[in-house]
Amino acid sequence: MRRALAVLALLASPALAADDERLVNASIIYARGSALYKSDAGGKNEVELAQLPSKTTVRAMRTDAAGATLLVDLGGKWSWMSLAGLPAGRSAKSLTELPCADGPAQLANDGACVICRSSASPDKSIIVQLQTGKVTQIEAPPTGARLVGAGRDRKLVWADATGVWSAPPGNLKAKTKVAPDAPLRGFLPSPDGSRAVGVYTDVVHDSVKTTKPADMLMNFALDGQGARRKTIKASVPVEWSFDNQWVLVQDGSAACITKAAGGQYKCWKGYTAVSIAPDGSYALILGNRDRAPEKKKAKAKKAPKKAPQSEPTDEPEQRTEDDAPIDDVAVPPPSGPLALYRAKLDGAFTERPTLIVKVVEGAAVWISSK
Repeated sequence: MRRALAVLALLASPALAADDERLVNASIIYARGSALYKSDAGGKNEVELAQLPSKTTVRAMRTDAAGATLLVDLGGKWSWMSLAGLPAGRSAKSLTELPCADGPAQLANDGACVICRSSASPDKSIIVQLQTGKVTQIEAPPTGARLVGAGRDRKLVWADATGVWSAPPGNLKAKTKVAPDAPLRGFLPSPDGSRAVGVYTDVVHDSVKTTKPADMLMNFALDGQGARRKTIKASVPVEWSFDNQWVLVQDGSAACITKAAGGQYKCWKGYTAVSIAPDGSYALILGNRDRAPEKKKAKAKKAPKKAPQSEPTDEPEQRTEDDAPIDDVAVPPPSGPLALYRAKLDGAFTERPTLIVKVVEGAAVWISSK
């Protein structure tokens, strides 16, 4: 008996060790009151990171691949700060406001610059060099535009009415068409510029023999062909994992992680997606800290569950008002007092997210290392 238990322990330990390692090498940043805080991935060892302007809402946060630069949306005004070389337990310098208009913004993978909406021309973008403050206006629309690569190899990927394009940021005339048709909305390229997701019009079955038009989130390669593959119906993409394999999306009232090239996905209903781990293994999600009573949760368990790695189908899903599709805008946080949860991609499909920070106010972000 003891020998059998020992064998089982040995078999289980690699998985546990791998899981622990992913969490040990991660940290999170979140907002509460008038400050940003940083803790480990379990919400422990919290330290104040920086003070926030009074009466502001943290709508979104982003970091670069190395977790050395932080980009923060403060009620429609984007700011940034360096996370590199901070002494343990010490606050960073105050956030530096960027000359970006209200709208989307993306950090370059190396954290050197940001692309965002131009204040002077809202239908155009600007690139801001963070260390020098140099601003360059470019003709590409800001929604979905992304800087990929670094240094001389840096490229800009964007979509307009004529298709999806890639070009050196300083010479958009040298553009290459990487997909023939731009999506209706929700365009989001992967960090390496090899793939993208976006919402296109497709068809779903409304009966055994008939179909109807419907909006569907698709993923596609940016290879000039742009062959599309269906993912989770009319969901809203939030962010890619830095390994370019997984996408965090909001599907009505559910936060989901979906495989970029394949059918695997996992969702957590009643939560709002805010950030994804670099390898897609975890998501940070917001939920009302006053969760539903246990009786209601138990009743919900009786409903049939989807397989955790099943292919999405064309069959229409039954939706309530809470599940109404979200427009192509920043995903709003849930109402009421918020808490921050950690959701795991692998494991049982019915596994509940783990509460990690009881009181937060606004968005959060997962960074690759402490």
